[in-house]
Amino acid sequence: MSATPDEANTDQIIGEHTRRREADAHAASARPIARLYMTSDLRAATGLTRTHLDFYLREGLITPVARTESGYLLFGDDELATLRQIVAWRQEGLGLREIRDRLHPRQTPADEGPA
Repeated sequence: MSATPDEANTDQIIGEHTRRREADAHAASARPIARLYMTSDLRAATGLTRTHLDFYLREGLITPVARTESGYLLFGDDELATLRQIVAWRQEGLGLREIRDRLHPRQTPADEGPA
């Protein structure tokens, strides 16, 4: 007994869905898992003291990407890179205002383009 057009179409859709799901699973397993850092990891990687790291957090120069159930702050690779850049700029003698401006440039009316 041959399949009706509706049954054949359903089989085709299910087959496509299965292939897509298998491809997604393979892609997910091939993706690198992002590293998360606790504040102690950031201090060890940058040489910053707890006081300096807390100051940069309060000033909004870095922000945690997550928090553990126990309340520990977690940071990603971007935040680590930002902290390393801040340390380099501080060693060059830049102040907090200049660092903030470099990290978060303000748009002026000339930057916005035509209205």
